[in-house]
Parts: sequence; structure tokens; C-alpha cells
Amino acid sequence: MEKLKKMAKTLDTVAKILMYGNMIGAALMLILGIVELGNISMNKSMLRESLVLNLGSVEVGLASKYAPSVQYINTRFFVGLMFGIGIFGFLIYASKIFRKILAPMKEGLPFDESVPKNLKVLGILTLVGGAIWSVVKVVIDTTCYTAYHISELFRPERITDIELSVTLDTKFLIVAAMIFLMSYIFQYGTELQKLSDETL
Repeated sequence: MEKLKKMAKTLDTVAKILMYGNMIGAALMLILGIVELGNISMNKSMLRESLVLNLGSVEVGLASKYAPSVQYINTRFFVGLMFGIGIFGFLIYASKIFRKILAPMKEGLPFDESVPKNLKVLGILTLVGGAIWSVVKVVIDTTCYTAYHISELFRPERITDIELSVTLDTKFLIVAAMIFLMSYIFQYGTELQKLSDETL
């Protein structure tokens, strides 16, 4: 039991550090976003950045006529900023839920009634967060392909075909399923603990 308490306290400390780190990250992203917004209005720095197309580990510099539209650049900037802050907020909330799971374990009560409930909340967060990320990734890939006129960038005598291959990342479903399974295991343990207490 002492090992459980010690491990729970260690994990709680790590979760606390991550939570505050995410708070700082969200604040910094907001500040940098405001600064970058000022740079856009002053010297069009975002336009210059958008003339670089990232193809994995290869960066391709584009001529200005192949730059995406200003509307796309602005939308990408604002959506990226809001999405980034949203991710930090999501991680902060997930850290709080994780700490709630660890709270009774720090007291040597792994089968407290709150543990399976909070595990289910964490599982739902994983499902929702994973689904949102997968959809956003598909939207980013699709809009980027269109905005940068990918099919026009390569010489037709060298390239026979260009295809956009979009896939949904479903790894989050496995993680969520494992969390839900853990919640049912802890719920069963809670019921056994209650029966044991009533017997005594």
C-alpha cells in the first residue's frame, strides 16, 4: 500500500507540473499570437511564411503567384491560434481529472467511488479529443492541398499523378477503450470493497 501511495504522489506531482506548464504554454501562445497579429498588419510576415511549403522533411520555396489566398492565410492563422489554445485547455482539464483519480490513491484508497467515475470522464475526453484532432487533421490536409494548388506545382513531364491520401487516425479509440476497461475494473473493485466493508 505504501508503494501505491508513493507512486500516486509522484504521478500527482508530474501531473501538477504538466498542468501548470500547459497554463504557461497557453498564455505564451496567446501573447505570441497577438505579437504575430501585429507583425501581419505591419509587414505581412505571414505572407512570407506561406511561401514555404512543407513536404515532410523537405521545404519548398514558392513563387509569389503560387501563394495561397490572403483569406486562407488569415483563416489558418486564427484557427491555428484558437486550436492551439484549445489543446492547452484540453490538456489542463485532463490533468485535473487525472489528479482527481490520484487523490484517493495518495490516501491508500484505490477503490474509492470517485476513481471509476473520473476514469470514465478521462475516457470520454480521450474519445472527443481524438475525434476532433482526426477531423481537424483531415481538414488541414484537404484545405492545404487546394490552397497551395499542389497539382500545378510539379512538371507534368516528370510527375504522372498526384493524389491526396487522407486517413483518419484511430489510435485514440484504443487508448479510450483501455481507459474505459480500467474504469470498469476499478468499479468492480469498488463494489468488492463495499461488500467486504459491509461484511466486516
